[in-house]
Amino acid sequence: MVENNKSYDEFTINFKLEEGVPVDQYELTMFNYEFVGNYTKCQVVEIDGVRALQFKIPATLPLEQFLRKQLYKGEFLSILSNIMNQLMYFDENKMPLNKLLLNIHYMYIELSTLDVQLIYMPVDKKFADCNITEFIQNLISGIRFANMDCVELVDKILKYLDSKLMFDLKDFYNYVLSLEQDMLLEDAETDEERQRSSTTVLATSSNYSNPVPYLLRLKTNELIPILTKEFMVGKSADSNYQIIDNKKVSRRHAIFRISNGECYIRDNDSTNHTFVNGKLLQPGVEIILSNDDYIRLGDEEFRFWIR
Repeated sequence: MVENNKSYDEFTINFKLEEGVPVDQYELTMFNYEFVGNYTKCQVVEIDGVRALQFKIPATLPLEQFLRKQLYKGEFLSILSNIMNQLMYFDENKMPLNKLLLNIHYMYIELSTLDVQLIYMPVDKKFADCNITEFIQNLISGIRFANMDCVELVDKILKYLDSKLMFDLKDFYNYVLSLEQDMLLEDAETDEERQRSSTTVLATSSNYSNPVPYLLRLKTNELIPILTKEFMVGKSADSNYQIIDNKKVSRRHAIFRISNGECYIRDNDSTNHTFVNGKLLQPGVEIILSNDDYIRLGDEEFRFWIR
């Protein structure tokens, strides 16, 4: 029995416990500590007379759904290092890695931090062997990369894995950390070059530098990248993002505008108004958006996310 119920920012999953299979209390306790970005909680519950493990997962999206979008180098490294850091926690605390559900279908991600929530089965039973190299290769094979920087990074990782006769978790984790450090140094050098040239790089559909702004449509969990300097949301066919299933949304409801690395929103004289964090916007007046702002177009709800 696997049940998956969701409210915004939390998923609940129930796994039936086989009769006679005991729960390992040490592993349950260690899993329920908050560690390296994992805030998932597990408890034993009874549902319709059936004993089950219940996981409460604080996250925005299933990782499987998040990976449908194109990924940038920083995003990919952040996700990979977070997962490896958690594997280190389990390994150091003598918790068998084969009890982890190393499958993106059972992983969840918080968009504001890119922390990945993993599920661990703290029960005394035999599990199949765990192949972390295979998991990493499968993870990479399912990713759509945003640019050549990310493709080249992944090529380095695959070559590293191929060069090792045996996988060593600690060595690989340190390798990923070194890649993150190299990326930070590259970013710092790029920032210095930009300051010296006194130019501002604006995001466009053809030249889009990290970070990338997104809208998360709460009704559908759809991630919508804002890929033009002016991005219109509305019912009209000429909208950059068209909403045809909500009568409360106007034809050209709101405009999102990118300028100097910031994202602004203005109401385009809509019938049912635009709200940011519950505050009514006056038509034609722009306000700047911050990460995780709550946006409502009529009664259509979004979260603004930038990473």
